[in-house]
Amino acid sequence: MSIVGENGAGKSTLIKLLLGLYTPDRGEIRIGGRNLADFPPHVRAKLFGTVFQDFPRYSITLRENIGIGDIDALGDEEQIRRAARKGKVDAFADGLVHGYDTLLGRDFEGGVDISGGQWQRIAIARAMMGDKPILILDEPTSQLDPIAEAELYREFAAMVEDRTAIMITHRLGSTRITDRIFVIDGGRIAEEGTHGELMRAGGIYARMFNAQKQWYRREEGKEATVRV
Repeated sequence: MSIVGENGAGKSTLIKLLLGLYTPDRGEIRIGGRNLADFPPHVRAKLFGTVFQDFPRYSITLRENIGIGDIDALGDEEQIRRAARKGKVDAFADGLVHGYDTLLGRDFEGGVDISGGQWQRIAIARAMMGDKPILILDEPTSQLDPIAEAELYREFAAMVEDRTAIMITHRLGSTRITDRIFVIDGGRIAEEGTHGELMRAGGIYARMFNAQKQWYRREEGKEATVRV
């Protein structure tokens, strides 16, 4: 599913409520019929794999940067490699000077710099640790151009397999691949439906998409070519 809306609409606040980082002023959040407040923090950590806009870049080894996504599995090489493959970290890991044992960042002697896109892949792999049932991407692609963002979201959708995936964005090129779209406006769900349903409704989503559509003409051209 996608949660969309303009900047400041309340998208990230909604996710932080879901993660238990914020406490609701009233009412309750339920998961599987159970109040989220009843889940202790260590249990919530096993439920959600999240990549935030400002995902952390730790000055530790590549292996540790991925494994820290599930502290209990920090020494599980097989699980770390599996998460790395899902996040496509393996595409560049073996090219680093010490592979998965390479120290990242320049805070310590011997550390190496990697690109922002590579850090992004690490953050996604970190979220994949522990086979968490709910995966969340909270606009970690804000520095990418719209086409690159749409491509990354498509890759993410392919990674999640049979898990629940929530993608947060104010750019709508990726929303067509999701089963359900929720439009947030003023901290409330203003619209809900598929891409087609919301476009036909002609409301907030349709206006946002039409305002942005020039960004995605190249993307639509790709889809048309595939259909033929």
